[in-house]
Amino acid sequence: MIDPSVFAAEVARQVAEHTEWDALHEFRTLHWDGEQLTIGTLAAIVPSVPPNAYPGLMTDVVEGETRKQQEKGESTLCAFSLRFEAHAVMHDPDKATAEENARYLRDRVERCFHQRPDAVEILGVYLVDIHGRLWAGSKRRDTGKVEQHYYPDPARTPIGGSFIHGLREVAATTRATLHGLPMPRLP
Repeated sequence: MIDPSVFAAEVARQVAEHTEWDALHEFRTLHWDGEQLTIGTLAAIVPSVPPNAYPGLMTDVVEGETRKQQEKGESTLCAFSLRFEAHAVMHDPDKATAEENARYLRDRVERCFHQRPDAVEILGVYLVDIHGRLWAGSKRRDTGKVEQHYYPDPARTPIGGSFIHGLREVAATTRATLHGLPMPRLP
């Protein structure tokens, strides 16, 4: 198993190299040759692709890369990352009124946080390896504040959503098809 610091460094690198805002989202396949981590495929995602289509895009990219590795008898594909920009709203449902909670839920579902005066633009990076471990990094556009978190146990990860689910799906499939390891239970 690859040391967690290798993937933490990759997330930190992706956050640090992001200096131009309003960029395309990026899905990356990551390879380990026993000494260093490299990028296999970098798929830029155009704005017309809705976020709920990202898991399918990830699957298509990974299936192609897995086939190439199988043909060559290789198994270096080890992790996947998604780098994206989004608008977030800091919301504590326990402290908010019923009206504020309803507005928050409506705005989240309708994907219109960017229209709110309390919205914050962020860069997010999620990385999942074939063992289901998750690294998350973020940077605020307004302050430049960077945060990074590591969740070693997929069953105890406090964050979720379609992006993480998509990353976990391609990681689990790669784990089984390319590395011959049992399919993990996905949260």
